Amino acid sequence: MASLTEVSYYSRKGINLAVIFAIAFLIIRTAILTAADLRNRFFPPPPPPPNCFFGPLPVPNAQNGIATPSGLTYTIETPDLSLPPLPQTLKVYFLPSPPGPTFNSFDKMKSQAATLGFTGSPKRLTTSLYEFSDPANPLRTLELDELSHNFRITYKYESDLSLFNEKNFSSKETIAAMAQKFFAGAAALPLDVSTGSIDTILLKLDGSNLVPATSISNTDAAYVTLNRTPLDKIPIVSPDAKRGLISALVTGNSNPSKAILNASYLYNPLDRQNFATYPSVNVQASFDQLKSGQAIFASLPDPLPKSVAIRKVFVAYLDPYPSQSYLQPVVVFSDERGFVAYVRAILPTCSAK
Repeated sequence: MASLTEVSYYSRKGINLAVIFAIAFLIIRTAILTAADLRNRFFPPPPPPPNCFFGPLPVPNAQNGIATPSGLTYTIETPDLSLPPLPQTLKVYFLPSPPGPTFNSFDKMKSQAATLGFTGSPKRLTTSLYEFSDPANPLRTLELDELSHNFRITYKYESDLSLFNEKNFSSKETIAAMAQKFFAGAAALPLDVSTGSIDTILLKLDGSNLVPATSISNTDAAYVTLNRTPLDKIPIVSPDAKRGLISALVTGNSNPSKAILNASYLYNPLDRQNFATYPSVNVQASFDQLKSGQAIFASLPDPLPKSVAIRKVFVAYLDPYPSQSYLQPVVVFSDERGFVAYVRAILPTCSAK
């Protein structure tokens, strides 16, 4: 029979061996995980092949009223004087259509119009689009869609320039907050918009036109665009780079009906879980398309130069207008001085894998 001393000795020895094995296991496991992480970081596995689940895709809708310029030449003046590579595959997201009419959808639309300050009977423009007039101010009109609840407010401010006499602006942040408050009050501030970035363009009155202002002190109005939250860190852009699909012309007038002019709420619901993958184009090919005029021109400087120096190139998702079924990626070319153009970033057809 082993003595207590022997039992104690072998017990301590067993514990020591167990501790050594545990430490060795942790060291080996950490080394394996670190090696795998370094391998994936410096030698990442190739992405899965594109599935082209949605089949052939239509050309993205990008109605913005900007004509295609002619005779422009382009140079690349990015920091490294080259075009950045694009991912091998890019996602395309599904945009579900609004539901059909219900027995009370017309009444809901009229209630929404009343919230925006428009009462009375509307004039039907299309199957689901109606126009309302403001009985208190004939310069204001509202176009409202019965099904999507998207709307546009238009104010003919050229006939009421005195509304710009009041200037209550203290900062870009206060102007942006006014726009957010307006859309929130109209139940038109979805989560992916309320958490997105905000662009504010300061404007001043020049005759009957609004032109860029240089500071808050000489600002008469401002265009505020509420951007959607990026998808996988990829921004979402509008057909008009200066006036987004959710935007408003904000003034400092104390009258609520004159504080927000030319508001647009053209929201496309997005199913972030429903997407397909498509092969991306070659970035040089996209630049060649731009040079040949096969692009969506989202902003042009005034005056328009003969040559444009492209300083920034990146991928974004184009929020379509008029609405369609897919949110597609584009390559954005910008000179960071007022020129912005989009070129399709994916091959619209491919064989599903």
